Amino acid sequence: MSSFSLTDALLVSDKDGYQRATQSQFLRLAANGRASKDMLGRWLANDHLYIHSYVRGVGRLISFLEFPDTAPLSTDDLGSTTKLLDWLVGALVNIRREEKFFIQTAAQYGIRINLGTDLEGRVPQDAKLEGLRRWEALFDSLACGDSGNLPWLEAAVVYWGTERCYLDAWSWAKAQLTAQEDANNDEDGGALRNEFIGNWTSKEFSEFVDELGAIIDEAVEEQVRKGGESAKQELLKRAEAKWLEILIAEEGFWPKM
Repeated sequence: MSSFSLTDALLVSDKDGYQRATQSQFLRLAANGRASKDMLGRWLANDHLYIHSYVRGVGRLISFLEFPDTAPLSTDDLGSTTKLLDWLVGALVNIRREEKFFIQTAAQYGIRINLGTDLEGRVPQDAKLEGLRRWEALFDSLACGDSGNLPWLEAAVVYWGTERCYLDAWSWAKAQLTAQEDANNDEDGGALRNEFIGNWTSKEFSEFVDELGAIIDEAVEEQVRKGGESAKQELLKRAEAKWLEILIAEEGFWPKM
């Protein structure tokens, strides 16, 4: 049986949906210095809240991972579940660093990244982007799958999907860049072109996303070798259902112009 990549299959399963999720007018304006401080600040405020739901979701995912009772013969012989744990630990470190980067950069450029709150200090649901509400629901609903085959699959796909979309969206934005003048003259003071876009399209971030994709693909391929075509179709069906939710959430995460 030929090699099967679940993540590659997901990327081509709904090309129109993926385009909508990773290409938007907001991204085009952002790349060309035409996103105002107010516009960028409101989006960053939503992204900041997204970080909090991302962290909560990691906790849920870790809580239902099942590890082998025996130690591997070497650290080069780790199973997919342990590799996933290592990735999640790294993700928590990265996302905390990202939150600090948000706050420091916003302060440097005079960008407000807080939405209005109610009397209890919470942001009302109707003040959030639809995409943020969907991401919060996705992360809050992460749970152990019913199937005995890779019960963490759907949750891992959520994390790979959100990171893949984020990377590809800002990479697309970077490719749209046409402004040649000093970024400090941009409507956001240069925050996006000087700081954010480079951070969100870095080689390190790309490798981080690819690492999780490889963990998922390796684990799925092992199940396919054991279970054949029926296992492949079952795993693909489960992943595609979650992928559809991811694309809808990501499309709604970009402000409407």
